[in-house]
Order: sequence, then structure tokens, then C-alpha cells
Amino acid sequence: MKWIKTIEDFTELMFQNKERSSNRNKKRDGEIPRELYLRTCSEIANNLSEIGFKYSKSQQKLKLQSADKKYLLTIRFSSNRDNVKGEYVELSCHYFIASKDLEKFSKSKPLVGFFSSTLINYDIGTLIDPKKGQIIWNLAKNKEYEDVITTIPKMVSEKLIKIFYDLQNSELVINKIKNGDFELRSPINTVQYLLSYEKKDIANKYVSEFVQRPPKKILTDYLKYKEELKNGLPDELVSGIGYGYEIALMEIIYELKITVPNNL
Repeated sequence: MKWIKTIEDFTELMFQNKERSSNRNKKRDGEIPRELYLRTCSEIANNLSEIGFKYSKSQQKLKLQSADKKYLLTIRFSSNRDNVKGEYVELSCHYFIASKDLEKFSKSKPLVGFFSSTLINYDIGTLIDPKKGQIIWNLAKNKEYEDVITTIPKMVSEKLIKIFYDLQNSELVINKIKNGDFELRSPINTVQYLLSYEKKDIANKYVSEFVQRPPKKILTDYLKYKEELKNGLPDELVSGIGYGYEIALMEIIYELKITVPNNL
């Protein structure tokens, strides 16, 4: 298995993919990559069916709904178009937890058109070792194949299910955000979640602390866009500009009170 955390890791993976792709048409022994990948996904799904997951083979997704049907846990598998028979068959895995209550609030009070139901969205590697980044398995190696069909069900059963139940406890989530121990997928999701429970005071505290995190660019961008947005709001949210821009927008649209140090 391979961990992807830095830009150097990603660059190395892209180079390896390109190199494999150039040799893909050579005759090789082994199981057809697509068949091996789908078989592995199905085997993992079978191991998780006992705890209520439903599997969509066509989408390679596992889903588990809460008892009140307000929360949905989705586990999604993916592979690589540059797989090579008998040499490299990639499997990666991400999980998402969504809330209907967050979606309802977010749609009713979107951030210049942006709304979301997502509470969290992570690579399965965060459950194995949160410091290492994204994990990728090569199913063409028997050891890694054996590892993935045991590791993913183990991480889901022992860790992810607890996270799923904890996120259904709004009081617990709000207190963790208040204490700086937790946040949702992004500042936007976190603020919308807090506002959906009428916790504007905690939202103010959260964003005031967030803009002061490293890198300093978050704070400088926030101050810059706070002034620029006085001339008018955009028609839609432009993604990728940065957290400072998003927080400046939220301050205006959601009438937040953000405090920053005076000695800037």
C-alpha cells in the first residue's frame, strides 16, 4: 500500500501511472483489473452487510442510513484507469456523512448559492493513521489484497460506525466545535451547522479563531475581501479562492461578529 500526503507523493504517483500506462498493452498474466477491483469491492461489502450496509455494485458504494433517516453514511471505492493486469490494480476508499437537517438549512440560507448536506468527507486512511494522508492499495499484490479486505471492514466496524453515531448527537458535536476539538468538512459547513441550531455565538467564536490559524494568508485574505465585498456580493460562490474569502462572505451574509487582534 502507498500513502499520499505531500505534493511530492502525488507527483511520484502520477509519474508511475504514466510509466505503467505506456506498457499497458504488453501481454501479461493475471486477473483482468476491472474484475479484480469489482470482486474486491464486493468482498468488502459482504463483510459489512452484517452491520446494515447496502451495496450498489454499479456505483461501488456502500450506504448506511440512521434509524431516523436523517443521516447517511456513504463509503465509496475508486480505482485507476492506468491499472495494469498482473502488476497494478488500484483501490482507494473515501467516506462521507451527510445530514438532512444541514441540507435543509443550507438550502434555505445558502452562501451565495452554495449549499451542502455534508458533515465530513475523508479518506479511509484517516481512520488507520490520520497523520499519513490518503492510502492506496495495489490489489495485484496478494498481500495488499488480503490487507484491504480485512482493514477496511475493521476500520469501519471499530471506528467509523462510532463517528457516525456521534455525529447524530448534535449536542456533542456543538460542544466539540465550541471547545476547538472538532469541525466539519469546511468552515462553511461548520458555520451553517451551528446556525441551523441557532448557535451564532459559537459560530462567531469559531470563525474568529479560524482566521487566526496558520497560514497568515487566511487572516490577510479575510481582511482584504472584507473591504472588497463592501462594494457588492458575487452572484455565486467562487471555489478555490480560499478560506479568508469564504469567511468574509459569511460575516456579511450571516451577520457574524468576527474579532481579530488589533496589533496587525
